[in-house]
Amino acid sequence: MKALEVFKTIFDNPLFVLIILLIVLSIVFQILKPKIKGFLGELLIRFVLLFLNKNAYKIIHDVKVFYNGLMSQIDHIIVSKYGVFVIETKNYKSWIFGSENAYEWTQVIFNNKYKLYNPVKQNLGHIKALQANLTDYPNLDYFPIVVFTGSARLKVNSSYPVIKFYRLLKTIKSSKEINISEFTRDEIYNLLLKINGNVPNIETKKFDNTTIKQKNNLCPVCNSPLITKRGKFGRFMGCTDFPRCRYTKRLS
Repeated sequence: MKALEVFKTIFDNPLFVLIILLIVLSIVFQILKPKIKGFLGELLIRFVLLFLNKNAYKIIHDVKVFYNGLMSQIDHIIVSKYGVFVIETKNYKSWIFGSENAYEWTQVIFNNKYKLYNPVKQNLGHIKALQANLTDYPNLDYFPIVVFTGSARLKVNSSYPVIKFYRLLKTIKSSKEINISEFTRDEIYNLLLKINGNVPNIETKKFDNTTIKQKNNLCPVCNSPLITKRGKFGRFMGCTDFPRCRYTKRLS
């Protein structure tokens, strides 16, 4: 009874309740911070894309398509008579160094360096998945674009656009050569809406050693590639789709 009285006295104090609430909110924010950053970055791009002509550009957000039994999650797809724009969004700060053909890029914050999977390669993988689902349109042009929404300063060598968000509209509108009719554009748009998130029927396959090795290098949660990282407890495998996916595997 005395313990209950003590708790009642404590929680009757509004200041104490407020402090506890702030502590809980702070902990929750730290846990969800990477997901919140990623969501805010994608939300900013959604807002920017509102300024495109809706009659000329058909936009789909958060598209999930399947290829070879793996899922590709694409942040934004724009279908137009000029072709299909495939947009990968990244929300990072500080310096970003990388090249088109490198497996990893580097984020430098003061004297600390962090690795991230090459988003150009990631986006080209998305396009390969789209091509596998749009085989009825073999001559369709695809335009991969990587957009950074944070305060990152880009030092990147790439033949594909790797840009800050305020250059996105200009980059999209720079493509002016008509590739398909409006009818075909709408047909592709409706098809993407239909297949978005639909898991295909996949036949059971016999895996050889190469296939097993490749699957061991994929995240079991989201199927993104795993890369070796180093933390305060040693080396570990981390998902390249961090911060949206936080899967890790300790290395001996």
